[in-house]
Amino acid sequence: MNILHIAVHMGAGAGKAISGIAISDQVNKHNIILLDEPEKYDHIKRCGQNGISVRICPTAEEEKEAVSKADAVVVNWWHHPLTYRTLMNIANIPSRLVLWCHVNGLHYPELNPAFISCFDACMFTSKKSFENKRWSTKEKNEIYEKSNLVYGMGDFQPEKFPQKKNYKVKQGKMRVGYVGSLDYAKVHPDFTDWLKVVIEKNKNICFELAGDVTSELRHDVIERGLSGHVNFLGFRENVKELLTQWDVFIYLLNPCNFATTENALLEAMACGLPIIASDGTVERSIIEDGKDGIFARDGEEFAEQLDRLSKSHELRKTLGKEARTNIIRKYDMRENIFRFDSVVQNIADRCKKPHDFRKVLGEEPFGWFLSGCSEEDAKKIEYLSAAGQRGTNFEEVRKCVVSLEGIFKGKAKASVSQYSEYFSDDRRLKNLTSVIKRNQEMFI
Repeated sequence: MNILHIAVHMGAGAGKAISGIAISDQVNKHNIILLDEPEKYDHIKRCGQNGISVRICPTAEEEKEAVSKADAVVVNWWHHPLTYRTLMNIANIPSRLVLWCHVNGLHYPELNPAFISCFDACMFTSKKSFENKRWSTKEKNEIYEKSNLVYGMGDFQPEKFPQKKNYKVKQGKMRVGYVGSLDYAKVHPDFTDWLKVVIEKNKNICFELAGDVTSELRHDVIERGLSGHVNFLGFRENVKELLTQWDVFIYLLNPCNFATTENALLEAMACGLPIIASDGTVERSIIEDGKDGIFARDGEEFAEQLDRLSKSHELRKTLGKEARTNIIRKYDMRENIFRFDSVVQNIADRCKKPHDFRKVLGEEPFGWFLSGCSEEDAKKIEYLSAAGQRGTNFEEVRKCVVSLEGIFKGKAKASVSQYSEYFSDDRRLKNLTSVIKRNQEMFI
């Protein structure tokens, strides 16, 4: 089959997922359309080296032509504004559409069952997505019938990752690593507080954090006096050399996270690193507490668990080796590609048809933004979008802004600001952004 992927970009986990499947799939031919100018080109280069076409920022007519020619179109979704613009553009083009969800959909951005119903099939990158408590039993059954689990692991082969050999701490200084987004939309809101508790108890621990860091998180590290113990490494294309040098790997996610496959965590486990993670739904789908990793529920427990690991060479070694064994067993690239192929093959014989997203999403960007919100958050957003009019209670507005999760108030990750940036003519988005900016000092 001729498969067309539509994605906003190919950075981070989504880039690995899309490029890995496209390169490794020996059954189908893959082409990729990117809706925005890339910031990172590593996965794009890999595709080019393997004969996979990647077209960047095509015109609206070129999008329609590519969709009409494809046997199946995979829409890679994480609630980015440009995805909706393209869905509106191709709505009248007969096609076979598959939704590939790269966020768990349990928290913002939430996956609306009505939105899923617009697609011919659906793929999730976390099995926890099937357990969405906001879906009715009927909705769950209908979604389950048209869906499959396809991890966003690309061509990840854990058995080929370098294995950590030496579990001794060098020169008495334990190196604790993390790879991923350093943004409060992803990491725990008390991330720097947890690090501070550790440093206050053990000055012989150094945190090495790889990934793009926001100014807010960097500021908090400085403000808490952690600069001498926290080293920001920036974005790294190849982290394998880092992983085997670290003594422990940490993964402290926001309780309202959008996590799914979590490639950085899988790679650390594949290398045989002992893991300390926050205790959340998605983390528990990957880690078995006490067997191939350890959970921490607050800063004190995090510090205690790190202290335990710092004092026990054998515990580090046992957890690390078990982590590698389990990841090799549970994450098989060939099985994952088979599941991907089965999804597209299941719709191969269906007649192509138009997909009218306007009935579900409406025609305005503000409505597209709301489609990813829970009922409670949607009410807050609608209230704030009208703030500033006569009779507005500004203390209520301030409290409402503060009550929103940090992901709404960031610069990316489907935030209010990101939507307003792409759709600057939308009056409600513009007003919403203005209201939030006026309350900036109250943000998490």
